[in-house]
Amino acid sequence: MAETIFTILVMLSLGAPIAAYVVLLLLGFLDKELDYLQLENKKMEMEKELHRVEYLQLSQQIQPHFLFNSLNAMLSLNRLGRTKDLTHALEEFSKFLRYKYTEKDALVAFEEELAYTSHYISIQQIRFGNRLKVKIDIQEDARRTYMPPYMMQTLVENAFKHGLEKQPGEKYLQIGLEREGNWVILFVADNGPGSENASFGVLGVGLINVKRRLELIYDLHSELSINREAGSTILTVKWPYTPEGKV
Repeated sequence: MAETIFTILVMLSLGAPIAAYVVLLLLGFLDKELDYLQLENKKMEMEKELHRVEYLQLSQQIQPHFLFNSLNAMLSLNRLGRTKDLTHALEEFSKFLRYKYTEKDALVAFEEELAYTSHYISIQQIRFGNRLKVKIDIQEDARRTYMPPYMMQTLVENAFKHGLEKQPGEKYLQIGLEREGNWVILFVADNGPGSENASFGVLGVGLINVKRRLELIYDLHSELSINREAGSTILTVKWPYTPEGKV
């Protein structure tokens, strides 16, 4: 019995340092693993913050273009002596400013974006009168989606700047939104002459801005394209259907 106890004590005395060494190794490994995870979390937080800052910068870049184009449209009314129309345009412009200086989330309701864009369209309708025809076609099952703010406005502004302002006679602008499974598709078409680059899918600075914002917000597939078909320039944006305003 005594020999058995002695044997056990010897084994314990020999095994204890080994066990302690193994425990220390495990603790060191766990400590390194925790440090690695902490570094990864910090890296992810920094990347998110950089994306947030970049997104805000891109959003701020869009707004001055809208201001300048709206002011130019109103200056045209002033040069033509159309003071009544100019007053109406200024009223629409003030509504735009009210929207611009309210706090924006990364995504806004489609209806809100459409209402905002309509102020710009109203200014252009005052400017061009009966020569400008606007058609808006919205699928009901797509209407509840959320989208990046100022995205639709950028597409419509692009249609006027690169197409409709150069188009003599009647000018046609069409805005459509439709649902395709888990995605929504927004398109803006105009009958202006467009850019020579349009048929090759070349995007301008404002549209590249929109494309980058989509990439920053959505992990799922999104796309922006420009095509020239049957005398019309068509801008198309596709992004995940987002009914709750969160991604």
